[in-house]
Amino acid sequence: RPLEAVSRGLAQLRAEFGSRLRVRGAGTTGSGRELAAEIVGADVVRDEITAHKTGALHVARLLDHPPVETIFEIGGQDSKFIALENGVVTDFAMNEACAAGTGSFLEEQAEKLQVRIDGEFARLALASRAPARLGERCTVFMERELSTRLHAGETVPNLVAGLAYSIALNYLNRGVRGRPVGQVIYFLGGTAYNDAVAAAFASLLDRPVIVPPYHGVMGALGMALMARAWHQTTGEETRFRGAAMDRLAVTTRGFACKGCANECDIKEYTVEGT
Repeated sequence: RPLEAVSRGLAQLRAEFGSRLRVRGAGTTGSGRELAAEIVGADVVRDEITAHKTGALHVARLLDHPPVETIFEIGGQDSKFIALENGVVTDFAMNEACAAGTGSFLEEQAEKLQVRIDGEFARLALASRAPARLGERCTVFMERELSTRLHAGETVPNLVAGLAYSIALNYLNRGVRGRPVGQVIYFLGGTAYNDAVAAAFASLLDRPVIVPPYHGVMGALGMALMARAWHQTTGEETRFRGAAMDRLAVTTRGFACKGCANECDIKEYTVEGT
């Protein structure tokens, strides 16, 4: 529900800043970027790869880090691999097909083990002395494996540590797939809040893995920078409709497309008559 998320975020901004906030440029990224751009009136629309790269390079300069060479990004629904050379994207890959390599998978398995994903998961995993070898099983098989291991007497810390390794292995084998990994690695996305996953990556790769500030919103930071650059370059007035999305005249209708035998469900939005 990307529009609900955008509306909620803008309402929070309005409540915190009110009339003190003047938006000079707006941009959207992510899987819902095109629709969100039409709704909010965005000036710049860019893909996640460009947004993450822009944000990461900016943060690296602020922290006086060496140039970022590799970006690992694991979100709730998909994961991305980005290779950089002198600040330019030279290769990238996305894994949208396998849910077992995403943050939502980790949350589901932690819930099965009755472990809080926020804080408790990493604390238990980092205390493990013998992480369980769980491999890269898909969700259904992983649930069965966890249940079998628990009944066999395996400890919860070893199982959650095994899950952290499982996420990292899944990403490296299905996302990176043999591509060269640089020495300066930024780990981004909501899953990077979990220190155990970052530690698993560092252990498997035998090199430091940096979890920078703002890693959970790096794409948004990159888009803000690109929106600012758009305004500074063009000097044009923004198309941004304002933070009060709930006051916009938005109507929707659903229908089945008859263009082919699939008959996909379509949702049409009308915003302020457009």
